[in-house]
Formats: sequence, structure tokens, C-alpha cells
Amino acid sequence: MEKKKDVFGIRMIRSPWSDFYGREIEDSLKTHPDSYLEEIEAQGYNAIWLHCILRDIVASKAFPGFGKKEKEQIPALNKMVEKAAEYGLKVFLYFCEPRGFKENDAFWKNNADVKGQPADFHIKGGKTGRYLALCSSTQRVKDFLYQSSYNLFKKVPGLGGIFMITASEFHTHCYSHLPIPQKKFNEPQMEEWAKAKFTCGRCAERKPYEVVSEIITLVNKGVKDANPKADVIAWNWSWYFIEQEPQKKLISLLPQDVILMATFERGGWKHVLNKRLAVDEYSFAYTGPSPTFRDVYNEAKKRKMRMMAKIQIGTTHELVTVPYIPVPYILAEKLHRMKKTGVYGYLGCWIMGGNVSLMSRVAGKMSVNGLLSPSQAVREAAVEEFGEEASLYVTKAWKRFSSAWKTYPFSIPFLYYSPINFATVYPFDLSARSVPGIPSWLALPKDKQGHLAVGNNLKTWIKPFTAGFVIKVLKKLLSEWEKGIEALEEGAKKHRPDARYRKETDMAVHISLLIRSTINIIEFYSLLKKYAKNAPDAKKSMKKLLENELSIAEKDRDIIGRNNDFGYHSEAHEYFITAKGFDYKISLLKKQIKKLNS
Repeated sequence: MEKKKDVFGIRMIRSPWSDFYGREIEDSLKTHPDSYLEEIEAQGYNAIWLHCILRDIVASKAFPGFGKKEKEQIPALNKMVEKAAEYGLKVFLYFCEPRGFKENDAFWKNNADVKGQPADFHIKGGKTGRYLALCSSTQRVKDFLYQSSYNLFKKVPGLGGIFMITASEFHTHCYSHLPIPQKKFNEPQMEEWAKAKFTCGRCAERKPYEVVSEIITLVNKGVKDANPKADVIAWNWSWYFIEQEPQKKLISLLPQDVILMATFERGGWKHVLNKRLAVDEYSFAYTGPSPTFRDVYNEAKKRKMRMMAKIQIGTTHELVTVPYIPVPYILAEKLHRMKKTGVYGYLGCWIMGGNVSLMSRVAGKMSVNGLLSPSQAVREAAVEEFGEEASLYVTKAWKRFSSAWKTYPFSIPFLYYSPINFATVYPFDLSARSVPGIPSWLALPKDKQGHLAVGNNLKTWIKPFTAGFVIKVLKKLLSEWEKGIEALEEGAKKHRPDARYRKETDMAVHISLLIRSTINIIEFYSLLKKYAKNAPDAKKSMKKLLENELSIAEKDRDIIGRNNDFGYHSEAHEYFITAKGFDYKISLLKKQIKKLNS
């Protein structure tokens, strides 16, 4: 009889309690308790990852001021590496280097010789402003990249390796925010970057792919000279900034021992209601692999490089504020296709999506047992989580949910700026004014009383669709999703549900309410224009909509009250949906309904 064996070499996940933007390394032992490490190892994972800023964690001869956090971060990282090793887990670090500084930072006073290309960022909070790249065409920056990578892996010899993003995200090298090859843009800021004048004379003499491949090569050499067993993973996230897909020239210049990684779904497309939707992010609405992934994989294969997939195990930007999106049939099929493609390993979550859950259980099963089919993996997970009898109803529901999610109205504006993650606490205000887009990955704006301060920004997230199209698509999704809820309710009638079964039902209903509220938000702003003009029946229609929203809020308040892990956004690092949010929304709705009755 054939024995089961690991399907993927690297199977990486991340603690949902770890603070990417805070003291990630210093607090890593607290955010990765033994219970979490034990559970992910048992489910089949062999690596975790942490965010690292190279100039903070180790000193550099090239820049004497670097390494200010070394005395705290290096010991903490060594302890985390040792603790993870007890469970057979490696620790990887996320690199986005060489990290630039704001234009007015004191760093530039003594380092004007390494000033690179500027880029403006319109982000709420302390990150807004103009940044200058650390020009990697200068010898000092090259020395820093090699020396600091080497020093880090000498000081923490047990590290498993790193993965790198070298376009988009933080401002790093001079081409990191210059999307020249791109013709169409999903966000106004990208269009602004593309129009910017290129001012770095040094990098102007070089091709963008030469700059990026050199950075990866320098870091790889530093890491491997210190620890030949460590892995260096180059992620192609937003490499379309650097070179047209599939970046043949860039890949051809990479060291052969670098592992190439591409997002499994990005660069794909799907049809919903006869409309072609581009997929430019992680997705459960699209299984993959995308044509772009296949093309990049083929380039890696030509060079005999190992290839990894970037996927999301638990949640995506499609919906983040739940412990997981219950679509295990999609996830299992995704892992099955990765195996068939010949993928070496995967990074299973970004800042969000790393919860230990049903979904991580399914992915773990598909990762270490090549004999399992997708349906077998889901079935086994269901029995383990719910028992033999209840699993029949749960799997029936999951099939409906997985089918429904494929209808999701996928677009970057909708993913990044729609209120779907907090729709049930979204305050419906008859006096709402136009406001800028609200990024879904940042803390939500609040007024002086701590209430959600939102308004009409429908135009920022409904495009490139019409309001009518999004409503129609969400209603289609909801129709199929609610059939899954019916399956769960049927099971509850026939078999006395335990706490785990009730929680699964609560989450399914909660997700349906978020979708219903999102539909209502779209309809509210369309109706508000008519209401403001005293259009016939506008007042009556508005009253009916607000009453419907009131019932949704009251129902979801009860669900959130008994599930304290619902409503949390692990990238924004805060609860988007709270009791206070419901109290304010319900109070506001009641006042406005009363006003409409007068």
C-alpha cells in the first residue's frame, strides 16, 4: 500500500495575533504561544513568518546609524527560532528592502549621497507623505544589503530563510513605485506614480529588472554565505511595475538557488453575469492557477528553479473580519491544482488569514497526504470538527457556500474600499456627505465620540461596475449562500447541535448579514439622492430600507455578542464590528425612522 508523504516542501502560516506594524519580533513569543505552534504543526505546517526591517535589526558598516533595535530584536528572534524548532517549525522573515525614509527624515542629513527616486503616499496616519528610495545603484546601499543580510543570519543561525517583495508595498529602490509597463490602473495613486518624472540619474542608466535582480542577488548571497541551508524566496508581487508579465528578463537574472514565488490567482479572470472580471489579488472567488502564474512557473522551470505559490488559507480581502470564509471545497481544489502543477511549497497567508481553523485543517491535510482528493480532505475535516452525523449537513452547506462565493463581484476598489467588512455596523445617516475612500486594511475613521465616521464614498468602491450590477451579483451570491444556511438549519433540527455547530451556523448567518447590509448601503446612497429632492415615494422607500437595516443590525448584534472572534481585522489590528458600533447604528436608525414617520 502506498504511504502518504508530504506534498509541499514549505508550508508557511502566520499567527493572527502577531502585529505586523508593531513589535512583531520583540513580542513574537507572546503572539505565538505553545498552543498555536503545537496546533499548526499537528495540522501539517512547517514554518511561520515575521516582518523584519533590516536597518533596525542589525548594525551595518555602510550606515553606522542602523541597528538601533538589534539588542532587543536579535535575542527575541533567537528565542522564537528555538521555540519554533521544538515543534519542527522554521521561522522565515519578510524582507522589503532597502527600506526608504521620508523626505524630511534626519537620515538624509548625513546620507544625501544615497538619495533615490521620490514617491508620494496618500495614506491615513503617520505614513502619509513623500518618501525617498535608498538608491541601490550606490555602493553603500549594495554593501548594506549584503552585509546586513549576512550579519542577521550569522546572529540568528537557526533562521529558515526569508521571502522578499521588491515592488509596490513599502518604498524601497528607485523603481519600486514606478509602474511604467502598466497601461491601466486600479487606483489613482498608481496613475500618479506612473506620471512622475524619474529623477534618479544613476538608475536611469539601468533597466528596472536589472535593479531588482541585483537586490535579490545581493541579499541571497548575504544569507547563503552566512547559512547555506537557508532559503531565499523572491515573490513576484507587483513585478508588472518592473517588467511586463511574465518578467522573463528579471527571472533570467536571478540566482538559480532562489525560490521563485507567485500569487496563485493574480492575473486571472472570471465571468459573472456575462461580465469578465479581472482577478488582481488573492481570491476564493477564483480558484487558479491564473495564466500569469502558469507563465511564471514555466519561466522558473526553464531555469530549474523551485516555485512556490502565494495563497490565502483562511480569509482574503474579499472578506477579512471573520475567522475564516467557509469555502473549503475551493481551498482543497486550489491545493490539488497546486500539486498537479508541480508547486514546491506555499506561503499560506498575508497579515490576515492565518487563524487555526477548519480551513487551515483542510489545507494541512492536502499538504501532507498526496493520496487525498479534495472532497476526501473536506470530508475528513468535517468529521473531525463536527462528528459523523453532523458532518453530512455541514459539507452540504459548504458546497453551497463554495458555489456561492464564485459569484463575488471581484474588483480591486471593491476589495480595498467597500464596507463589506463592517457593513452591519455601518451608520446609515440621512445627512451623510461625500468622503474619501476608506482603506479596508487600516483602522476605521472615528469621530470625537468614538463612533464610525463614514459617509458617501460609493463612487470609490463601486467602480468599475455600476451600482445595479453589484447589487444583482450580491443578491445572486446571497441566494446560493442562504441555501447553505438552510442545510445547517436542517441539521440542527435533526441532530441536537453542539457549540461548534452553532458557531458555524452563526458565522454563515453573520456573513449573509454583511452581504445584505452591503446591498442596503448601495441602495441607500442611490435612494438618498431621490430623498433629498423629495422625489415621489422616496420617503416611503427610505423608511422601508432603514427598517430592514435595523432588523439586520439587531440580529447581527446578538450573533457578535456570543462570538467574540467575529468582526476582528487582523491587518488593521482592531475590531471593526463592536457592541458600541451596533448601539450607535441602532440608535441612529431608530431616530431616522421616527423622523420619516413624522
